[in-house]
Amino acid sequence: MKACKHIVAVLAVALLLAAPVLADTRKANIDVIIAMDKSLSMAEQGKIAAVKTWVNSFILDQLIIPGDTLTVIAFYGKADLLISQTIATDADRSAAKAAVSSLKPDGRFTDIGNALDALKAQLSDKDKDGREKYVLLLTDGIQEAPPSSKYWSKNGVFNHEFLSNTKTIQQKGWKVMILGIGIDTAAKQLAQELQGSYSEITNKLTPQSIANTAGTLFGMPSIDGPVLLQPVTASGGSQVSFTLKPSGMAGDVQFTLSDVSVEAGTRTLSNLLPSPSTFTVKKDGSTPIRVPLQFPPGLAAGSSPGTLTFSFSSPQRFAPAQAPVTLVVMSWAQSNLLVLIGGGVVLLVVAAFLVLLIWRLTRGRPLKFLVLVDDEPVQDHDAQLRAGRELFLNDSSSVISLAGKRTGKSVARFTVKDGALSLSPLKADRFPKVKEFPPEARGKSFVLHTESGKNVTVKVQSRERKK
Repeated sequence: MKACKHIVAVLAVALLLAAPVLADTRKANIDVIIAMDKSLSMAEQGKIAAVKTWVNSFILDQLIIPGDTLTVIAFYGKADLLISQTIATDADRSAAKAAVSSLKPDGRFTDIGNALDALKAQLSDKDKDGREKYVLLLTDGIQEAPPSSKYWSKNGVFNHEFLSNTKTIQQKGWKVMILGIGIDTAAKQLAQELQGSYSEITNKLTPQSIANTAGTLFGMPSIDGPVLLQPVTASGGSQVSFTLKPSGMAGDVQFTLSDVSVEAGTRTLSNLLPSPSTFTVKKDGSTPIRVPLQFPPGLAAGSSPGTLTFSFSSPQRFAPAQAPVTLVVMSWAQSNLLVLIGGGVVLLVVAAFLVLLIWRLTRGRPLKFLVLVDDEPVQDHDAQLRAGRELFLNDSSSVISLAGKRTGKSVARFTVKDGALSLSPLKADRFPKVKEFPPEARGKSFVLHTESGKNVTVKVQSRERKK
Protein backbone atom coordinates (compact mmCIF):
# COMPACT_ATOMS: atom_id res chain seq x y z
CA MET A 1 0.00 0.00 0.00
CA LYS A 2 1.31 3.46 -0.83
CA ALA A 3 2.74 5.22 2.20
CA CYS A 4 1.20 8.64 1.66
CA LYS A 5 -2.35 9.16 0.44
CA HIS A 6 -3.86 12.61 0.22
CA ILE A 7 -7.36 12.10 -1.15
CA VAL A 8 -10.65 12.24 0.61
CA ALA A 9 -12.97 11.92 -2.39
CA VAL A 10 -16.67 12.33 -1.91
CA LEU A 11 -18.39 10.77 -4.89
CA ALA A 12 -21.99 11.89 -4.62
CA VAL A 13 -25.09 12.10 -6.61
CA ALA A 14 -26.00 14.43 -3.83
CA LEU A 15 -27.88 17.57 -4.72
CA LEU A 16 -30.00 17.12 -1.66
CA LEU A 17 -26.96 16.61 0.53
CA ALA A 18 -26.20 20.32 0.46
CA ALA A 19 -26.36 22.28 3.71
CA PRO A 20 -29.31 24.38 2.46
CA VAL A 21 -31.34 21.23 1.78
CA LEU A 22 -32.23 20.14 5.30
CA ALA A 23 -34.75 17.59 6.44
CA ASP A 24 -37.54 20.11 6.99
CA THR A 25 -37.33 21.48 3.42
CA ARG A 26 -37.91 18.22 1.56
CA LYS A 27 -40.98 16.00 1.33
CA ALA A 28 -40.09 13.42 -1.35
CA ASN A 29 -38.10 10.42 -0.14
CA ILE A 30 -34.68 9.65 -1.60
CA ASP A 31 -32.13 6.84 -1.56
CA VAL A 32 -28.78 7.69 0.05
CA ILE A 33 -25.88 5.31 -0.49
CA ILE A 34 -22.55 5.99 1.23
CA ALA A 35 -19.33 4.11 0.55
CA MET A 36 -16.80 4.84 3.33
CA ASP A 37 -13.10 4.12 3.06
CA LYS A 38 -11.78 2.20 6.06
CA SER A 39 -8.23 1.71 4.86
CA LEU A 40 -5.38 2.17 7.34
CA SER A 41 -4.45 5.68 6.14
CA MET A 42 -7.87 6.99 7.18
CA ALA A 43 -6.58 6.91 10.77
CA GLU A 44 -4.04 9.63 9.97
CA GLN A 45 -4.72 13.18 11.20
CA GLY A 46 -8.18 12.29 12.46
CA LYS A 47 -9.61 11.77 8.96
CA ILE A 48 -11.98 8.92 9.81
CA ALA A 49 -13.26 10.77 12.88
CA ALA A 50 -14.03 13.93 10.87
CA VAL A 51 -15.79 11.95 8.16
CA LYS A 52 -17.89 9.92 10.62
CA THR A 53 -18.91 13.07 12.51
CA TRP A 54 -19.89 14.77 9.26
CA VAL A 55 -21.98 11.81 8.11
CA ASN A 56 -23.77 11.57 11.45
CA SER A 57 -24.24 15.31 12.04
CA PHE A 58 -24.91 16.60 8.54
CA ILE A 59 -26.34 13.57 6.73
CA LEU A 60 -28.23 11.54 9.31
CA ASP A 61 -29.26 14.45 11.55
CA GLN A 62 -29.99 17.11 8.91
CA LEU A 63 -30.68 15.37 5.60
CA ILE A 64 -32.43 12.07 6.22
CA ILE A 65 -36.21 12.23 6.76
CA PRO A 66 -38.52 9.33 7.68
CA GLY A 67 -38.98 7.06 4.68
CA ASP A 68 -35.53 7.63 3.16
CA THR A 69 -33.37 4.59 2.61
CA LEU A 70 -29.78 4.57 3.80
CA THR A 71 -27.07 2.21 2.63
CA VAL A 72 -23.53 2.33 4.00
CA ILE A 73 -20.73 0.29 2.45
CA ALA A 74 -17.33 0.01 4.15
CA PHE A 75 -14.57 -0.66 1.66
CA TYR A 76 -10.81 -1.13 1.51
CA GLY A 77 -9.41 -4.11 -0.44
CA LYS A 78 -12.96 -5.45 -0.53
CA ALA A 79 -16.43 -4.07 0.24
CA ASP A 80 -18.68 -4.96 3.20
CA LEU A 81 -22.34 -3.97 3.56
CA LEU A 82 -22.59 -2.11 6.88
CA ILE A 83 -26.15 -0.65 6.74
CA SER A 84 -29.08 -1.19 4.38
CA GLN A 85 -32.42 -0.04 5.75
CA THR A 86 -35.25 2.44 5.61
CA ILE A 87 -34.94 5.17 8.25
CA ALA A 88 -38.49 5.22 9.56
CA THR A 89 -38.02 6.00 13.26
CA ASP A 90 -35.62 7.75 15.63
CA ALA A 91 -34.43 4.30 16.67
CA ASP A 92 -33.48 3.52 13.06
CA ARG A 93 -31.57 6.80 12.89
CA SER A 94 -29.72 6.09 16.15
CA ALA A 95 -28.81 2.57 15.02
CA ALA A 96 -27.42 3.91 11.75
CA LYS A 97 -25.33 6.54 13.55
CA ALA A 98 -23.97 3.89 15.90
CA ALA A 99 -22.98 1.72 12.94
CA VAL A 100 -21.17 4.66 11.30
CA SER A 101 -19.42 5.51 14.58
CA SER A 102 -18.19 1.92 14.94
CA LEU A 103 -16.28 2.02 11.66
CA LYS A 104 -12.52 1.51 12.19
CA PRO A 105 -9.73 2.32 9.71
CA ASP A 106 -8.11 -1.12 9.75
CA GLY A 107 -8.29 -2.36 6.15
CA ARG A 108 -5.51 -2.86 3.60
CA PHE A 109 -5.64 -1.41 0.07
CA THR A 110 -8.16 1.04 -1.43
CA ASP A 111 -10.17 -0.62 -4.20
CA ILE A 112 -12.45 2.15 -5.48
CA GLY A 113 -13.52 -0.03 -8.41
CA ASN A 114 -14.74 -2.71 -6.01
CA ALA A 115 -16.62 -0.03 -4.04
CA LEU A 116 -18.32 1.11 -7.26
CA ASP A 117 -19.41 -2.48 -7.91
CA ALA A 118 -21.01 -2.60 -4.49
CA LEU A 119 -22.68 0.77 -5.06
CA LYS A 120 -24.08 -0.37 -8.40
CA ALA A 121 -25.46 -3.54 -6.85
CA GLN A 122 -27.27 -1.54 -4.17
CA LEU A 123 -28.61 1.02 -6.62
CA SER A 124 -29.75 -1.63 -9.10
CA ASP A 125 -32.10 -2.96 -6.41
CA LYS A 126 -33.54 0.55 -6.03
CA ASP A 127 -33.64 1.67 -9.67
CA LYS A 128 -37.33 0.82 -10.04
CA ASP A 129 -38.61 2.92 -7.13
CA GLY A 130 -38.41 6.15 -9.16
CA ARG A 131 -36.66 8.06 -6.37
CA GLU A 132 -33.59 10.23 -6.72
CA LYS A 133 -30.32 8.55 -5.89
CA TYR A 134 -27.62 10.26 -3.86
CA VAL A 135 -24.36 8.36 -3.70
CA LEU A 136 -21.44 9.22 -1.42
CA LEU A 137 -18.00 7.66 -1.74
CA LEU A 138 -15.44 8.75 0.86
CA THR A 139 -11.81 7.76 0.48
CA ASP A 140 -8.37 9.13 1.32
CA GLY A 141 -6.63 6.86 -1.14
CA ILE A 142 -5.91 6.68 -4.81
CA GLN A 143 -7.03 3.56 -6.64
CA GLU A 144 -4.85 0.85 -5.08
CA ALA A 145 -6.60 -2.48 -5.62
CA PRO A 146 -5.13 -5.74 -4.31
CA PRO A 147 -3.60 -8.10 -6.90
CA SER A 148 -6.66 -10.37 -6.65
CA SER A 149 -9.01 -7.57 -7.80
CA LYS A 150 -10.11 -7.19 -11.41
CA TYR A 151 -9.34 -3.50 -10.95
CA TRP A 152 -5.70 -4.11 -10.07
CA SER A 153 -3.06 -2.45 -12.22
CA LYS A 154 0.69 -2.34 -11.80
CA ASN A 155 0.93 1.45 -11.51
CA GLY A 156 -2.42 2.10 -9.82
CA VAL A 157 -4.08 3.77 -12.82
CA PHE A 158 -7.70 3.11 -13.71
CA ASN A 159 -7.86 0.07 -15.96
CA HIS A 160 -10.38 -0.85 -18.64
CA GLU A 161 -12.67 -2.65 -16.20
CA PHE A 162 -12.87 0.47 -14.04
CA LEU A 163 -13.59 2.77 -16.98
CA SER A 164 -16.36 0.46 -18.23
CA ASN A 165 -17.85 0.56 -14.76
CA THR A 166 -17.94 4.35 -14.67
CA LYS A 167 -19.83 4.53 -17.98
CA THR A 168 -22.68 2.55 -16.44
CA ILE A 169 -22.83 5.01 -13.54
CA GLN A 170 -22.89 7.98 -15.94
CA GLN A 171 -25.95 6.58 -17.71
CA LYS A 172 -27.94 6.08 -14.50
CA GLY A 173 -28.44 9.75 -13.77
CA TRP A 174 -27.14 9.49 -10.22
CA LYS A 175 -25.82 12.76 -8.83
CA VAL A 176 -22.07 12.39 -8.43
CA MET A 177 -19.65 14.56 -6.42
CA ILE A 178 -15.93 14.28 -5.87
CA LEU A 179 -14.38 16.03 -2.86
CA GLY A 180 -10.60 15.83 -2.63
CA ILE A 181 -8.62 16.48 0.53
CA GLY A 182 -5.00 17.59 0.28
CA ILE A 183 -2.71 19.22 -2.22
CA ASP A 184 -2.07 16.03 -4.20
CA THR A 185 -5.59 14.79 -4.84
CA ALA A 186 -7.06 12.53 -7.51
CA ALA A 187 -10.48 14.14 -7.13
CA LYS A 188 -10.36 15.84 -10.51
CA GLN A 189 -9.39 12.62 -12.30
CA LEU A 190 -12.20 10.73 -10.59
CA ALA A 191 -14.62 13.52 -11.50
CA GLN A 192 -13.58 13.27 -15.13
CA GLU A 193 -14.13 9.51 -15.18
CA LEU A 194 -17.44 9.62 -13.34
CA GLN A 195 -18.57 13.03 -14.66
CA GLY A 196 -19.22 14.13 -11.08
CA SER A 197 -18.80 17.52 -9.48
CA TYR A 198 -15.69 17.93 -7.39
CA SER A 199 -13.74 20.25 -5.11
CA GLU A 200 -10.73 20.07 -2.84
CA ILE A 201 -10.00 20.74 0.84
CA THR A 202 -6.34 21.60 1.31
CA ASN A 203 -6.59 22.73 4.95
CA LYS A 204 -7.12 20.61 8.06
CA LEU A 205 -9.96 18.16 7.61
CA THR A 206 -12.85 18.81 10.02
CA PRO A 207 -16.57 18.04 9.91
CA GLN A 208 -17.25 21.74 9.34
CA SER A 209 -14.70 22.05 6.51
CA ILE A 210 -16.37 19.11 4.75
CA ALA A 211 -19.82 20.68 5.31
CA ASN A 212 -18.67 24.07 4.06
CA THR A 213 -17.19 22.62 0.89
CA ALA A 214 -20.02 20.18 0.24
CA GLY A 215 -22.54 22.95 0.71
CA THR A 216 -21.22 24.61 -2.46
CA LEU A 217 -21.02 21.40 -4.47
CA PHE A 218 -24.05 19.31 -3.70
CA GLY A 219 -26.41 21.47 -5.70
CA MET A 220 -26.29 19.80 -9.11
CA PRO A 221 -28.75 20.44 -11.98
CA SER A 222 -30.55 17.52 -13.60
CA ILE A 223 -31.59 16.95 -17.19
CA ASP A 224 -35.36 17.24 -17.38
CA GLY A 225 -36.84 15.36 -20.33
CA PRO A 226 -35.13 14.01 -23.45
CA VAL A 227 -31.84 15.12 -24.95
CA LEU A 228 -32.50 16.05 -28.59
CA LEU A 229 -29.79 15.76 -31.22
CA GLN A 230 -30.63 17.62 -34.42
CA PRO A 231 -30.00 15.80 -37.72
CA VAL A 232 -26.42 16.19 -38.89
CA THR A 233 -26.06 18.03 -42.18
CA ALA A 234 -23.78 16.88 -44.97
CA SER A 235 -21.27 19.51 -43.84
CA GLY A 236 -21.37 18.16 -40.26
CA GLY A 237 -23.43 20.88 -38.56
CA SER A 238 -25.78 19.89 -35.74
CA GLN A 239 -27.04 20.97 -32.30
CA VAL A 240 -27.92 19.25 -29.04
CA SER A 241 -30.66 20.73 -26.88
CA PHE A 242 -32.09 19.82 -23.48
CA THR A 243 -33.52 21.40 -20.34
CA LEU A 244 -31.84 21.53 -16.94
CA LYS A 245 -33.86 21.80 -13.74
CA PRO A 246 -32.44 22.91 -10.36
CA SER A 247 -32.29 20.46 -7.48
CA GLY A 248 -31.00 21.33 -4.03
CA MET A 249 -29.18 24.41 -5.33
CA ALA A 250 -28.52 27.25 -2.89
CA GLY A 251 -27.79 29.61 -5.81
CA ASP A 252 -27.17 29.70 -9.53
CA VAL A 253 -24.76 27.04 -10.80
CA GLN A 254 -22.27 27.56 -13.62
CA PHE A 255 -20.69 24.72 -15.56
CA THR A 256 -18.41 24.46 -18.59
CA LEU A 257 -18.73 21.76 -21.24
CA SER A 258 -15.34 20.75 -22.60
CA ASP A 259 -16.45 18.08 -25.07
CA VAL A 260 -19.43 16.18 -26.44
CA SER A 261 -19.06 12.73 -27.98
CA VAL A 262 -21.47 10.27 -29.58
CA GLU A 263 -21.27 6.49 -29.83
CA ALA A 264 -23.55 5.00 -32.47
CA GLY A 265 -23.12 1.46 -33.68
CA THR A 266 -19.43 0.90 -34.32
CA ARG A 267 -18.69 4.62 -34.61
CA THR A 268 -17.31 6.79 -31.82
CA LEU A 269 -17.35 10.48 -32.71
CA SER A 270 -15.59 12.79 -30.25
CA ASN A 271 -14.37 16.40 -30.16
CA LEU A 272 -17.75 17.54 -31.45
CA LEU A 273 -17.76 20.76 -29.46
CA PRO A 274 -16.12 23.54 -31.53
CA SER A 275 -15.02 25.30 -28.32
CA PRO A 276 -15.74 25.02 -24.57
CA SER A 277 -19.19 26.36 -23.68
CA THR A 278 -20.13 27.85 -20.31
CA PHE A 279 -23.74 27.97 -19.08
CA THR A 280 -25.49 29.19 -15.96
CA VAL A 281 -28.40 27.25 -14.47
CA LYS A 282 -30.77 29.39 -12.43
CA LYS A 283 -31.76 28.15 -8.99
CA ASP A 284 -35.40 28.97 -9.76
CA GLY A 285 -37.08 27.48 -12.79
CA SER A 286 -35.81 25.44 -15.71
CA THR A 287 -32.97 26.49 -18.00
CA PRO A 288 -33.02 25.52 -21.72
CA ILE A 289 -29.59 24.62 -23.10
CA ARG A 290 -28.60 24.59 -26.78
CA VAL A 291 -25.11 23.60 -27.82
CA PRO A 292 -23.87 23.78 -31.45
CA LEU A 293 -21.91 20.71 -32.57
CA GLN A 294 -19.61 20.04 -35.51
CA PHE A 295 -19.41 16.45 -36.77
CA PRO A 296 -16.88 15.31 -39.37
CA PRO A 297 -18.26 16.25 -42.82
CA GLY A 298 -19.24 13.55 -45.27
CA LEU A 299 -20.68 11.01 -42.82
CA ALA A 300 -22.74 8.27 -44.42
CA ALA A 301 -26.42 9.21 -44.48
CA GLY A 302 -28.74 7.19 -42.26
CA SER A 303 -30.17 6.84 -38.77
CA SER A 304 -29.01 4.79 -35.79
CA PRO A 305 -29.51 4.79 -31.99
CA GLY A 306 -26.58 5.99 -29.94
CA THR A 307 -25.31 7.43 -26.68
CA LEU A 308 -24.25 11.04 -26.21
CA THR A 309 -21.68 11.83 -23.50
CA PHE A 310 -20.96 15.23 -21.94
CA SER A 311 -17.51 16.07 -20.57
CA PHE A 312 -16.78 18.98 -18.25
CA SER A 313 -13.82 21.20 -17.45
CA SER A 314 -15.51 22.85 -14.45
CA PRO A 315 -16.03 21.46 -10.93
CA GLN A 316 -19.79 21.68 -11.42
CA ARG A 317 -21.64 19.17 -13.56
CA PHE A 318 -25.17 18.12 -14.36
CA ALA A 319 -26.62 14.63 -14.37
CA PRO A 320 -26.84 12.31 -16.14
CA ALA A 321 -23.59 12.77 -18.05
CA GLN A 322 -24.79 10.36 -20.75
CA ALA A 323 -28.10 10.24 -22.60
CA PRO A 324 -29.66 8.10 -25.35
CA VAL A 325 -30.03 9.88 -28.70
CA THR A 326 -30.78 9.04 -32.30
CA LEU A 327 -27.98 9.95 -34.68
CA VAL A 328 -29.50 11.04 -37.98
CA VAL A 329 -27.13 12.02 -40.80
CA MET A 330 -28.79 13.77 -43.72
CA SER A 331 -27.86 13.33 -47.36
CA TRP A 332 -26.69 16.28 -49.44
CA ALA A 333 -30.17 16.74 -50.88
CA GLN A 334 -31.77 16.68 -47.41
CA SER A 335 -29.18 19.09 -46.06
CA ASN A 336 -29.77 21.54 -48.91
CA LEU A 337 -33.54 21.17 -49.15
CA LEU A 338 -34.19 24.91 -48.78
CA VAL A 339 -31.60 25.68 -51.45
CA LEU A 340 -33.20 23.15 -53.79
CA ILE A 341 -36.67 24.53 -53.11
CA GLY A 342 -35.42 28.08 -53.67
CA GLY A 343 -33.72 27.01 -56.89
CA GLY A 344 -36.91 25.30 -58.05
CA VAL A 345 -38.93 28.44 -57.37
CA VAL A 346 -36.43 30.52 -59.35
CA LEU A 347 -36.63 28.07 -62.25
CA LEU A 348 -40.43 28.21 -62.20
CA VAL A 349 -40.36 32.02 -62.23
CA VAL A 350 -37.90 32.03 -65.13
CA ALA A 351 -39.97 29.47 -67.02
CA ALA A 352 -43.14 31.49 -66.45
CA PHE A 353 -41.39 34.63 -67.68
CA LEU A 354 -40.21 32.82 -70.81
CA VAL A 355 -43.69 31.45 -71.48
CA LEU A 356 -45.15 34.93 -71.09
CA LEU A 357 -42.49 36.40 -73.35
CA ILE A 358 -43.07 33.75 -76.01
CA TRP A 359 -46.80 34.24 -75.72
CA ARG A 360 -46.45 37.96 -76.18
CA LEU A 361 -44.08 37.52 -79.10
CA THR A 362 -46.33 35.01 -80.84
CA ARG A 363 -49.29 37.34 -80.47
CA GLY A 364 -47.35 40.10 -82.18
CA ARG A 365 -47.33 43.75 -81.35
CA PRO A 366 -50.64 45.50 -80.55
CA LEU A 367 -52.53 47.34 -83.29
CA LYS A 368 -53.42 50.95 -82.53
CA PHE A 369 -56.54 52.55 -83.96
CA LEU A 370 -59.15 55.22 -83.33
CA VAL A 371 -62.92 54.87 -83.83
CA LEU A 372 -64.81 57.99 -84.89
CA VAL A 373 -68.57 58.48 -85.19
CA ASP A 374 -69.47 61.29 -87.57
CA ASP A 375 -65.82 62.40 -87.26
CA GLU A 376 -65.93 62.52 -83.43
CA PRO A 377 -63.72 60.04 -81.48
CA VAL A 378 -65.70 57.67 -79.26
CA GLN A 379 -62.90 57.85 -76.59
CA ASP A 380 -60.15 60.27 -75.71
CA HIS A 381 -57.27 57.87 -76.39
CA ASP A 382 -56.18 55.35 -78.98
CA ALA A 383 -57.47 51.80 -78.77
CA GLN A 384 -54.95 48.92 -78.73
CA LEU A 385 -55.67 45.31 -79.60
CA ARG A 386 -53.49 42.20 -79.75
CA ALA A 387 -54.13 38.87 -81.37
CA GLY A 388 -56.32 36.72 -79.16
CA ARG A 389 -58.12 39.69 -77.60
CA GLU A 390 -61.43 41.38 -78.50
CA LEU A 391 -63.03 44.83 -78.34
CA PHE A 392 -66.74 45.42 -78.77
CA LEU A 393 -68.55 48.31 -80.43
CA ASN A 394 -71.55 49.12 -78.26
CA ASP A 395 -74.64 51.22 -78.99
CA SER A 396 -76.47 52.35 -75.89
CA SER A 397 -79.22 54.89 -76.55
CA SER A 398 -77.32 56.07 -79.64
CA VAL A 399 -74.11 56.54 -77.59
CA ILE A 400 -71.39 54.63 -79.41
CA SER A 401 -68.47 53.26 -77.30
CA LEU A 402 -65.78 50.59 -77.13
CA ALA A 403 -65.77 47.93 -74.36
CA GLY A 404 -63.68 44.91 -73.45
CA LYS A 405 -66.69 42.71 -72.69
CA ARG A 406 -69.67 41.75 -74.80
CA THR A 407 -73.08 42.91 -73.61
CA GLY A 408 -76.57 43.08 -75.04
CA LYS A 409 -75.66 46.47 -76.45
CA SER A 410 -72.75 45.11 -78.52
CA VAL A 411 -73.31 45.46 -82.28
CA ALA A 412 -69.88 44.54 -83.67
CA ARG A 413 -66.55 43.01 -82.61
CA PHE A 414 -62.97 44.05 -83.35
CA THR A 415 -60.29 41.30 -83.53
CA VAL A 416 -56.74 40.99 -84.86
CA LYS A 417 -56.09 38.35 -87.50
CA ASP A 418 -52.92 37.94 -89.53
CA GLY A 419 -51.78 41.42 -88.54
CA ALA A 420 -55.03 43.04 -89.73
CA LEU A 421 -57.80 44.70 -87.70
CA SER A 422 -61.04 42.91 -88.44
CA LEU A 423 -64.57 44.22 -87.73
CA SER A 424 -67.33 41.64 -87.75
CA PRO A 425 -71.04 42.37 -87.09
CA LEU A 426 -72.89 40.90 -84.14
CA LYS A 427 -76.15 42.50 -85.30
CA ALA A 428 -76.03 42.56 -89.09
CA ASP A 429 -79.24 44.63 -89.39
CA ARG A 430 -77.42 47.56 -87.83
CA PHE A 431 -75.14 47.80 -90.85
CA PRO A 432 -77.74 48.00 -93.68
CA LYS A 433 -75.36 49.30 -96.35
CA VAL A 434 -72.56 46.78 -95.72
CA LYS A 435 -72.82 43.60 -97.72
CA GLU A 436 -69.38 42.23 -96.75
CA PHE A 437 -66.92 43.50 -94.20
CA PRO A 438 -63.34 43.85 -95.46
CA PRO A 439 -60.47 41.90 -93.82
CA GLU A 440 -58.85 45.20 -92.77
CA ALA A 441 -61.13 47.71 -91.06
CA ARG A 442 -58.56 50.47 -90.67
CA GLY A 443 -59.10 53.28 -93.17
CA LYS A 444 -62.68 52.14 -93.79
CA SER A 445 -66.05 53.70 -92.99
CA PHE A 446 -69.30 51.94 -92.12
CA VAL A 447 -72.87 53.16 -91.79
CA LEU A 448 -74.39 52.18 -88.42
CA HIS A 449 -78.14 52.30 -87.78
CA THR A 450 -78.42 53.32 -84.10
CA GLU A 451 -81.04 52.31 -81.55
CA SER A 452 -82.82 55.62 -82.04
CA GLY A 453 -83.17 54.94 -85.79
CA LYS A 454 -80.51 57.40 -86.86
CA ASN A 455 -77.73 56.52 -89.29
CA VAL A 456 -74.22 57.49 -88.31
CA THR A 457 -70.88 56.99 -90.01
CA VAL A 458 -68.38 54.86 -88.13
CA LYS A 459 -64.81 55.35 -89.28
CA VAL A 460 -61.81 53.28 -88.16
CA GLN A 461 -58.60 55.26 -88.34
CA SER A 462 -55.14 53.70 -88.07
CA ARG A 463 -52.88 55.18 -85.40
CA GLU A 464 -49.71 53.29 -86.36
CA ARG A 465 -46.56 55.31 -86.88
CA LYS A 466 -45.48 55.55 -90.46
CA LYS A 467 -42.15 53.94 -91.14
